[in-house]
Amino acid sequence: MSVWKWSAPVMGVFGLAFAVSSFAADYVPPSTAVSKINSYRGYSELTSAASGMDIDQYTYNMTTWQIANGGFYKAMADKYKSAYSGGQKSEWRAKDGGDLGTIDNNATIQEMRLLAIRYKETTNNNYKVAFKTSFNKAVNFLLTMQRSKGGLPQVWPKRGNYSDQITLNDNAMIRAMVTMMDIANKTSPFDSDIIDEATRSKMQGAMDKAIDYLLKAQIVNNGNLTVWCAQHDTNSLAPVGARAYELPSKSGNESMGVVWFLMNWPKQTEAIQKAVKGAIAWYKKNKLKDKAFSKTAGVVDKSGSSLWFRFYEVNSDDYFFCDRDGESTKTQDFMKISEERRTGYQWAGDYGSAILSTESAYLAALEKAAGTYVEPPPPAAMCGSDTCKTFIDGVNFVDIKGAKESTNTGFVGEGYANVDNETGSYVIYGVTAAKAGDYDLTIRFANGGSGARGYDIYVGDALVVQGASMGSTGGWTTWETQTIKVPLEKGYSELKFTSTGSEGMANIDYIGWMNADLYVGKKELGEDSTTVIGVRSVQASPTRANRYYVDFGSRDNAAGVYLKKANGKVFKVNGKR
Repeated sequence: MSVWKWSAPVMGVFGLAFAVSSFAADYVPPSTAVSKINSYRGYSELTSAASGMDIDQYTYNMTTWQIANGGFYKAMADKYKSAYSGGQKSEWRAKDGGDLGTIDNNATIQEMRLLAIRYKETTNNNYKVAFKTSFNKAVNFLLTMQRSKGGLPQVWPKRGNYSDQITLNDNAMIRAMVTMMDIANKTSPFDSDIIDEATRSKMQGAMDKAIDYLLKAQIVNNGNLTVWCAQHDTNSLAPVGARAYELPSKSGNESMGVVWFLMNWPKQTEAIQKAVKGAIAWYKKNKLKDKAFSKTAGVVDKSGSSLWFRFYEVNSDDYFFCDRDGESTKTQDFMKISEERRTGYQWAGDYGSAILSTESAYLAALEKAAGTYVEPPPPAAMCGSDTCKTFIDGVNFVDIKGAKESTNTGFVGEGYANVDNETGSYVIYGVTAAKAGDYDLTIRFANGGSGARGYDIYVGDALVVQGASMGSTGGWTTWETQTIKVPLEKGYSELKFTSTGSEGMANIDYIGWMNADLYVGKKELGEDSTTVIGVRSVQASPTRANRYYVDFGSRDNAAGVYLKKANGKVFKVNGKR
């Protein structure tokens, strides 16, 4: 994440300036937040369409499809294989007629990225001039379409419907803001002379206005900051509807992108921190644990899964569904809306797990920037509410079809085992049982996937546990435990955890237990026991109180106590009275 170098303050919500300070230079966003924002920087739709042809020719063709106001229309990748030869350049039409540009579905934004990349890499001066000209027309499109209060609509010029409102739907505004931020910060591929410094400064000011809009548009319920709607009014900032079944609401889906962007913003003002923390609190409050969503059945039980709805009432946390006839069809009974709407729209999903799992990293990042962070003590290996008597670190395996890792934080010990994402991937651990029996093993794991991941356990070639699973923990840095009972024979055994699904298993941090009869790895069972050779009695010393001696029953000088070192040398313990 680049750091802002610009220092002219722009007053934001609550009168807090967005000027860069030493705080901004120190703030490092959580890795998950950075990864999420990176996903908004894609342009693979264009490069995939250009496969097999000269990329500079493709990009030049693309410039001929650019609308006069500097924007592009959506879903045009295949058309860019050929230069524009006449007709409409957009399917949506402006209110007063003519072509309109859009930021919907990554339109205009992905074109700007490809233009900047090809400008840096092409050796053809004619192309270079064309790419720079086209890019700056697109920059002007973004600056022109931005409303005076900072929001970005879906289209420009106005279409005369919901598209003219400020659009968070499908991350339209957030994708544009990421590109605007990268341009202002000179983040690659915008780190060339494709844009002059005066225009960069305009982009920096536009960014501050956009953030100010987001902070002011955040919905407040009973004095508490919550989340955002998919669309907001240009001037009043109030939640507004879009298509007939997309009513004014709080959106569990569209609000994700706003949270990720605000977490990434280098200037973590008090207002931004409050906005992020308010949204996190809302996602916590509205989490449905062990639930998933089916387009045929609605809400269903699913162990380890978490669920949020796409739409909630603006003034409460009551979710709803809606049909094409609009407000009159609003309902909480999923089966009351038409089959076409049930199956043709995404009404719910795991929208908040990643955000909740990033909370601790976000708070730690703020503390580090403020200089108040205290490194927490290393976590203990827990078996239920007690510290495990013994545990195997996840990386101390005998064999694995996968790898040792330490990328995702929060693990105990040196790391965790990450098996390959395929059926049959495995990890093997060795243990020694002092006696045969059933042993309770506690497994600590992280599963950032959306669903549970199944596994079987083999002891040698014998299948001893079948159909076990590790539920979703909501993130790869969120760890949970489960306890399973495994039968073991006396002596050394190898426990093979085997994936039963194509996504592999969860990451395994450790396997712990409370039973003193179970040891890590191979162990000679007699090595810690007392061995009696012959009959040797312990007798009280006749001359000293509280002293005892062992009578070896021999006057042979070889009798006595011996110590054996690891190198094989033997020493006699032969002290004198």
